[in-house]
Amino acid sequence: MKNLFSIIPADFFKPLVSKYKDQYADCLLAVYNSYKSEISYGVDRESVVSTLAEYFNGRTDEISFDDDNSFEKDSRSKAQKTINYLKDCGWLDFEDEKNYQQNVVLTEQAVPFIRTMNDVIKNEETEYQGLISQIHAVLQNEELYSKPYQFILKNVVSNTEQLISSLKKLNISIKKHIDRQTKNKDLASVLDMFTAYNDEIVSKSLYRLKTSENVGKFRQSIKVNLDKMLSEPKVLKDLVSGYMEIEQESDSDLAQDKIIEMIVDVKTAFENLDKIIEDIDRKNNHYMKNAASRAKFELASGTNQEGKINAILRYLAEVSEEDENVPDSLFNVFVQKYICEESVKKIPEKKSYAEVASIDTAKTLTEEEKLIKKKLMLDKQIARIYRKKIEKFVLECLGEKQLILASDIPVNNRKDFENLIYIRLFAIESSIYMVQKKGQRVKTEKCEFTDFEIRRKAPAMVTPEL
Repeated sequence: MKNLFSIIPADFFKPLVSKYKDQYADCLLAVYNSYKSEISYGVDRESVVSTLAEYFNGRTDEISFDDDNSFEKDSRSKAQKTINYLKDCGWLDFEDEKNYQQNVVLTEQAVPFIRTMNDVIKNEETEYQGLISQIHAVLQNEELYSKPYQFILKNVVSNTEQLISSLKKLNISIKKHIDRQTKNKDLASVLDMFTAYNDEIVSKSLYRLKTSENVGKFRQSIKVNLDKMLSEPKVLKDLVSGYMEIEQESDSDLAQDKIIEMIVDVKTAFENLDKIIEDIDRKNNHYMKNAASRAKFELASGTNQEGKINAILRYLAEVSEEDENVPDSLFNVFVQKYICEESVKKIPEKKSYAEVASIDTAKTLTEEEKLIKKKLMLDKQIARIYRKKIEKFVLECLGEKQLILASDIPVNNRKDFENLIYIRLFAIESSIYMVQKKGQRVKTEKCEFTDFEIRRKAPAMVTPEL
């Protein structure tokens, strides 16, 4: 296996760790993006100079390219010297044409690095929802078996690696997405986050993988076709010859081992796919519950110690010293739910153990007491909020309709408003209904919120495994 540092030039990473790393990174991305309309990663030098000069025109900072710290002030001069510097470090190269025109090209080592930089900056969610069906379709296409390695196995391996990598990326980014959208946000922002997160992260990334793209629908067929590639001598022979041709491998035995390894890796990946999705669901539910707790905390109306102090500070910041009209709500009497143990600590008493005179028998509840206790437990159970209860409430609100607005549900008290929050929260994993955010704000005497649709889901179609 080749070593990375034996391939790239010695000064390759020098621009990205220098004092002017921001400028060099911007210039590399500008050069890379200017090649989008070209047939190769090369364009005439004058065009590249113009692109970088335009970039430097928008900056006021100076940049030095010499050891004597002499600064360039002219944008065109900065562009010229930047091109030469990036060439010396191995990012760019020059090609001379017959008409005495000089082209600036990206080196083969630079292209994958800049592409990765571009992907990291964009931070786009990988589109992988159709990868499973693509893998299945390619393996089923008999016409592609004329060259099974080039047309089938190479694409299957690439798509499988992209699928697994994308799911793992989603798995590690769930907490980041939720924290970024809920930490230090007010209640309205937290509520808006539920629908945005469901639409942009969960539904987009997982919904089709659990329904139309469900791995269970395709896994058995994919495994059968992969096994057939190994069991049929002609297909295996064509795979080996194709690998030797494309990968420049001269040893047929080693090529066959690589083919077998690739097929086994794909089968293993599909066997582990359910575990990855299950872990994503587990993390998603965990972090969404934490976000719901934050929303519930915001509904506590600031009755904790921090809320009281914030209320006083906000008041003092808003009124002047001459204003004597102090609102009554500022001095409401709050119930303190927590008292520091040290503030009311009793003097410890020495314990003495006297002789036990008698042992009391357990008190038996009367039938009336049992009924009262049973009723209390039942009332407590009814007061609990859980997904099936909310789904039942949604079905009652929908009736015979396929769609209603959240604003159609009366909000007369705090309990009704909490129901709206839980309707949006439980929609993420509900098989009964889904929600979609609307643009308009709804304001009543009791509350204010962004309206959203509540839509009945069609029954999922279950397709048996092949």
